[in-house]
Amino acid sequence: MTPKIWLFIVLIGVLAPVYLLFGVATSKNVKEMSEKNKEEIEKNRAKHRYMILGQSWGMGIGVAVGCIASYLIIGKVSTGMCLGIGLGMFAGMMIGAMIDRKNASEQNSDAFN
Repeated sequence: MTPKIWLFIVLIGVLAPVYLLFGVATSKNVKEMSEKNKEEIEKNRAKHRYMILGQSWGMGIGVAVGCIASYLIIGKVSTGMCLGIGLGMFAGMMIGAMIDRKNASEQNSDAFN
């Protein structure tokens, strides 16, 4: 594999956790807000946690799979990487959204009991 491939894989591996940590960094600024707003923001952030996690993991896995598949099939990496990013993020976000929805329905059913 060329050094470009390794660079992109490492960049995605480094930037995916930074993408997640951005949500944590912004939540620290919430301390200055009122308690009501803080609880509402934390509730919304926790509501979509798995969707963001799935999107970042899907992006990383999509880049790796897209690069390898494209390199083996046509010898070029850029097309597979682009398709891998898009499809990986989409699939990861959908899986994360399903997990979020399942957790929300379980919490609602527990609240009614």
